[in-house]
Amino acid sequence: MTVHVVVQEHGPKAGLDNPGGEEMMAQLGGKDAGLPFFAFLDGRGVMLANSNRPDAGRPSAANIGYPAKPEEIEWFLAMLAKAAPEMPAAESARVGQWLRDHDK
Repeated sequence: MTVHVVVQEHGPKAGLDNPGGEEMMAQLGGKDAGLPFFAFLDGRGVMLANSNRPDAGRPSAANIGYPAKPEEIEWFLAMLAKAAPEMPAAESARVGQWLRDHDK
């Protein structure tokens, strides 16, 4: 199941924010992460992975946002592997190829 949580809207769209969305984002490691921010949870709501990619050159992980750079795509695929270990390798490879083909 996919759940979209709206946060950080401004001006006339501020009313679209989900109540508690900022707090949820912070609990999932997304405080000050920027958007888009992704988190995969299990059926009990326990986080399996988020879009904060560890980086040896930084003191803390950085949000990949929309995965477009090779290292961002690789992290997104690692997130998928953690969240959906039963996903066939061919399907995961197809997701990675789609992201590489649609680099913005």
